[in-house]
Amino acid sequence: MKKLLCMLLSIAMLLSLCVGAMAEEGTYKIAILTGTTSQGEEEFRAAERAKAADPDHIITDTYPDSFMAEMETTVSKIVAFGSDPDVKAIVMCQGVPGAKAGFDRLKEMGRDDILTIVGTPQEDPAVISAASDIVMYADEIKQGDTIMEKCAEWGVEVFIHYSFPRHMAMELIVGRHDLLVANAEALGIEFVDVTAPDPTAEAGASASQQFILEDVPQQMEKYAGKKVAFFTTNCSMQEPLQTAILTQPNAYYPQPCCPSPYHAFPAVLGLDQLEAGGNDEDALRQIAAKLDEYDAVGRYSTWPAPVAMSIIDIGVAYAEAYINGEITERNDSEALNALFTEKLGGATIENYTNADGETLDNYYTILLEPVNFADYLEPAAE
Repeated sequence: MKKLLCMLLSIAMLLSLCVGAMAEEGTYKIAILTGTTSQGEEEFRAAERAKAADPDHIITDTYPDSFMAEMETTVSKIVAFGSDPDVKAIVMCQGVPGAKAGFDRLKEMGRDDILTIVGTPQEDPAVISAASDIVMYADEIKQGDTIMEKCAEWGVEVFIHYSFPRHMAMELIVGRHDLLVANAEALGIEFVDVTAPDPTAEAGASASQQFILEDVPQQMEKYAGKKVAFFTTNCSMQEPLQTAILTQPNAYYPQPCCPSPYHAFPAVLGLDQLEAGGNDEDALRQIAAKLDEYDAVGRYSTWPAPVAMSIIDIGVAYAEAYINGEITERNDSEALNALFTEKLGGATIENYTNADGETLDNYYTILLEPVNFADYLEPAAE
């Protein structure tokens, strides 16, 4: 009788543990913090899509457009997530200034149980990797090779680089810039730095966009008869840059700052039906067809998949697996690489090594090969 009673008590305890675990699993939340559509539409749409797919477990919010002036607001958004005991993970993309301070505040609140994942960070790599569990970023430095290789393939003679002091204080952007300069010199391409207005300044993104629209024709006039490639480090400048280049037969666009088929291309080309995160190959075919109408197929390129969106998708998938016990380490490189392979087949994934030779084992960079839009043109009807 005692043996039976012990068995019943053991079963009851096991059932109570299972029910508790199931309750916890059913109430967990993953918080996603992104910019608004004006500063990072792809990240916003990726968060929106994740929430629509799993509204019981995903919550979202946005940091302010003027995030440099309103850093404390960004911190308060992170703190608000941490104030909810059901939040077990935070995925932030882009990791604008305030990310580290917000994560530090979580630890002060006793919420160091929250898994923190950052995409496209804008704080120093060593600083943000120490503050968060996982960091993911397009391999900006090695883009200094792939961008200039594409320009050499096109026979570009002048390369215009638009940026501003805030971006040129970021380690990876500077690393890419320096490699672009070195490669341009080796290839005999004239490299030109142009300072544009910072879209987070008082005049806002509209001033930056207007500057691009006016400056591109001036540069083309200055370098008349030469093939000129244009690149800008800022998301909100991509649409005016693509627009300004479109009708200039000697102007070239090697890639957006956040490479993707959806970064400005749909708006510029009137492809409003293209939804970020849809069929990427179909999107590339539709973009190629529109570029062909402007005789511009051979003057534009990008990456074959939306990296910023993929970072959020992978971050959410990793967080879910971690919360449910399928991943047991806060930074499991094998598990993360498996998710990258599933989402971005053909991508090169590496840990970032800084200029001092220090490799950050939780900071992952992503590199894809640029596309040739001619490969996506439908064959002409016979």
